[in-house]
Amino acid sequence: MGAYITPITTAMVLFPFLAALAVVPYALYQYRKYGSISKLKLLVVFSFIFYLLCAYFLIILPLPSRLAVAQLTTPRYNLLPFTAARQFFNTTVLNLMQPSTYLAAIRQPGFIQPFFNLVLTVPFGLFLRYIWGVSFKKVVLASFCLSLFFELTQLSGLYFIYPRSYRLFDVDDLILNTSGGLVGYLIEPIFVKIFPTITELNQEASSERAIASFWRRFLALVIDLFLFNLLFSGVNLLIQEVSQRNYGFYLLGVLLYFVLVPYFNQGATIGKKIVKIKVVGLNDPTLKLGNLLLRQVLLYGVVLGNLNYLLPQLLKLLTTANGHHVAFYFTLIAFSAGFLVLCGLNVVVLLFKKNSRMFYERLTKTKEIGY
Repeated sequence: MGAYITPITTAMVLFPFLAALAVVPYALYQYRKYGSISKLKLLVVFSFIFYLLCAYFLIILPLPSRLAVAQLTTPRYNLLPFTAARQFFNTTVLNLMQPSTYLAAIRQPGFIQPFFNLVLTVPFGLFLRYIWGVSFKKVVLASFCLSLFFELTQLSGLYFIYPRSYRLFDVDDLILNTSGGLVGYLIEPIFVKIFPTITELNQEASSERAIASFWRRFLALVIDLFLFNLLFSGVNLLIQEVSQRNYGFYLLGVLLYFVLVPYFNQGATIGKKIVKIKVVGLNDPTLKLGNLLLRQVLLYGVVLGNLNYLLPQLLKLLTTANGHHVAFYFTLIAFSAGFLVLCGLNVVVLLFKKNSRMFYERLTKTKEIGY
């Protein structure tokens, strides 16, 4: 049992890091194509990634020492088909004429190992058909290629890290793994009796295209801040005498990137354009420059400016203050931090309530919509 628990545990440890790398490209694709992300579809897709990770670790772990592998004298490959079937009949207690031996036979290694290789790729065929609607022939081909990848990984000694293979390259594994993918393809109709089809999930996501959800807006904001800071830092390198902590210089960047770009780009910054959302007037799709200017100054100048410039500067001054100045700076810090807390509460409301708006949107009579 430990031979199965260790690979799965390893996959569970590494999966969050792999998922973190995959989530942004996946989210960008979903937002651009459907305008929303189905939580159930997200679960299905990332379950597929987790399954592949588990399957890979099951065929390479546990890793032996290089010295132990160098001393191996076991065969490196088996090219004789159906050896596993012959070993099953020869090494187990199975007697076809005695049903009482059936249960005992399937508990023996002669059955368990081939059965594991069959079951290993059943989810692969099921996922391929369920998520992407892959045809029968392509599932068979993909299952064979996956199995061949596994077997070559073993034959190469984990890509020549080891002096020789420490597991057997077995043609029977190719047959069983390919058959497992075929079984997964065949049982997929049973699976969709329990869960909605991917088409239904995509239609559900498309129905929310016009809603600029919290995570859609957040992803756009992350992209915009990354690009803005990249440009901001680049200009700072050219203008050496300007400090990156210069608030006026920061506001000039806000004016250029967060005001002029969306004003001449139908209400969309680069980040918003990527995830297909834009800023519009509350009752008028035409975005007025004055409303946009006030909106962006409140968000990037006041909220983020407070977080990145004012509060750090006040804390720095507090460390060097003395006498009555301490109380003064404490008061300013309290107001600054309190304002940020209120902004955080507004974000929480936006997170849990669809079509909610931030305070700067209410003040400027603007909103964000998807398209």
